[in-house]
Amino acid sequence: MDRQSNSKISGIQTEIETFLFDLDGTLIDSSKDIAIAVNYALKKLGRNPLPEEKIIKHVGYGGKKLIEGILGTEDEELVEEGVKLFSEYYFSNPADYTVLYPYAYELLKKLKESGKKTGIVTNKYEDISRQIIKKLEIEEYIDILVGGDTTPRKKPEPEPVLFAVERLYSKPDISVMIGDSEADIKAGKSAGLKTVLVSYGFGNKEIAMKYKPDFVIESLKEIL
Repeated sequence: MDRQSNSKISGIQTEIETFLFDLDGTLIDSSKDIAIAVNYALKKLGRNPLPEEKIIKHVGYGGKKLIEGILGTEDEELVEEGVKLFSEYYFSNPADYTVLYPYAYELLKKLKESGKKTGIVTNKYEDISRQIIKKLEIEEYIDILVGGDTTPRKKPEPEPVLFAVERLYSKPDISVMIGDSEADIKAGKSAGLKTVLVSYGFGNKEIAMKYKPDFVIESLKEIL
């Protein structure tokens, strides 16, 4: 695969058996729900609310990193309280406004109908991720879901990606990791998978490109 020749990605389904996806910023647009939960926590902490676009820049490395970035501190006690407040709201309202990105449903359905193996590897908690994919009615098209608390280490470490591949009885060289951030590309590359960077998500594309994804796409339609 040549990341400079994105037109070839349409043939990815012939050489890849296992398709692993990030969740937030890749399959789902959860920006509004996350922003509401963060601002709930900020209000409880006596801080001013932040615009959605500033909040979303910190998404991708799990709840603790999200709150650390928002608060601009690594003060354990303050971060712990922030995470508690954020989780308190978000766990009760995980998908009020969350929607699938265009072609996400169609792609997952087609992959399963074609006999491919599918998985989600996210840094979001496994339980809440399951709630979301159930509500968005894609659960039946996902063979495995690996959350940020499923394995000891999260992305950008390769461990959760390799865990998914092994549980699906697949191999890295016939698998692909699709995501919107450097965490996804780095994790996929380190695990020996092909990688696809989606340009429409939350992640910093300039940083992600430094890890040389095999493909960059503007829409999931390009994989259909």
